[in-house]
Amino acid sequence: MQRDMHITEAARELGITAHHLRVLEWKGKVPPARRDLNGRVYSEFDIALLRSMGVGSRPSKLKQPEEVLRIRG
Repeated sequence: MQRDMHITEAARELGITAHHLRVLEWKGKVPPARRDLNGRVYSEFDIALLRSMGVGSRPSKLKQPEEVLRIRG
């Protein structure tokens, strides 16, 4: 079963602050998170996608979700 987490826990998993994750979303650098009554909600897949995009690893430029999810064929 997939576990959902709120922004503070998701940011901790990524090694960044919740504020930084909000700013990345606000600037359009990462896809918007789902929301519930308590705020942003991230799944394990969302965390893996953000990590694959380079969030938390201090890259010079984040990859776009399309680059990460591109199917090779």
